[in-house]
Amino acid sequence: MRNRSIGILLAALLSTGCACFAQQAIDTVAPLRANRFTDQVYVGFDHTRTDYALATSDGNKLATTDGVDVEYDMRRKEHLAYIATVRYGNGTPFDQSLITGAAGASYLLHYRRYEPYMHAMGGYTRLASQHAAGGMYLSNVNSGFMLLFGAGLDMKVSERWGVRAISLEDLYLPFGTARSTYWNVGSGVLYHLGRAR
Repeated sequence: MRNRSIGILLAALLSTGCACFAQQAIDTVAPLRANRFTDQVYVGFDHTRTDYALATSDGNKLATTDGVDVEYDMRRKEHLAYIATVRYGNGTPFDQSLITGAAGASYLLHYRRYEPYMHAMGGYTRLASQHAAGGMYLSNVNSGFMLLFGAGLDMKVSERWGVRAISLEDLYLPFGTARSTYWNVGSGVLYHLGRAR
């Protein structure tokens, strides 16, 4: 009788432990998969490759910019987000600066804690340079309407935090008589606002 009681007690403890472990696992995994229903803020590094180059003794030196990208994603549906971004970058060889503000929409897919996406945005951009060669090549200041198409991969690491592993974008700008096409690559940190809905 005593052995049976001990066996029942051990079985109850084991069952309780398994139930607690399973619940903890569910509580851990579920929020990681629920980021599709939370608004988020992204702050990351932004590298842009322009289609301007400066002839130097070492050959043509392509103009690039490095800077910061701040993005807000408003999520109200499982696979759709409305997004807005503000970016600033500075680079060589023209000591050029690139400022961009845009808004649009993103289509999202969900697999566990991974979230590949595609987005399209339109907005305003301004490219400026005070460099002598930059003034010649870039006409000091270029600005106008731009289109941006991109794709990337987000990964959630906790209920609140995530990372954007990579972002690849194609920017179509109104600069020059033949227009301009810039390529952009970025990576950074995501912060999810509020609890998952």
